[in-house]
Amino acid sequence: MQRVTDLADPRRCKGAQPDGQCRNVAEEGSDYCRACGGESQAPARRLKEYFLTKAQDRARLVQISENDGLKTLREEVAVALGMLKRRLDLAETDADFIAAFPQVEKFLKRVTDLKKSNLFLEQKSGSTLSRDQAFGLVREMIEVVVEELDGIPDYEQIMDRIVTRILATVQHAGKAEADSE
Repeated sequence: MQRVTDLADPRRCKGAQPDGQCRNVAEEGSDYCRACGGESQAPARRLKEYFLTKAQDRARLVQISENDGLKTLREEVAVALGMLKRRLDLAETDADFIAAFPQVEKFLKRVTDLKKSNLFLEQKSGSTLSRDQAFGLVREMIEVVVEELDGIPDYEQIMDRIVTRILATVQHAGKAEADSE
C-alpha cells in the first residue's frame, strides 16, 4: 500500500486511525484507501471507456449528456443502453436470445432503475416541467397572445389557428417523449 509523503496531499485517505488521519493514498475514484474500505473505480472507468470506443456510443453519450448536474447519471444510462444493444445484436437465433435472456433482463432492470433515478433527479432539480406546469405555461402564453392581438379585426380566428398549432406542438412533444422512453 502506497503512503503519502506530504500530509496535505489531496490523494490522502480520509479514513480515521487511532493516531489521526490515515496516511495511505486513497484508491482511484474514492476518498479512502483499500484498508479503510475504499474501492478503486479504475476498473469501472476502464470498462466504461471500452464501451465508448465505438463512434455511435460516443455520439449517443454526447446527445444524452446535456445537463452538467446530471451528466454522470446520463452517461451511465448511455453506457447501459449501449451494452444492452450490443448484447442483443450478438443473438443470431432464438436460442441465442433465450440463452441471453438473463443478461438482457439484468440490463433492462438497470436501465429502468437509472432512468427512474434520472427522472426523479431532473424533477427535483427543476430541469423538467410536470404536465400541469407545462399546460399552465401554454395557457399563460396564450393569454399573452390574446392580450396583444386584442383590438385587431378578426383576432379570434387568428387566435384559434395559434391555439390549434400550439396544442398540436404540445401533443407532438408529449408523444415524442413517450416514444423515447
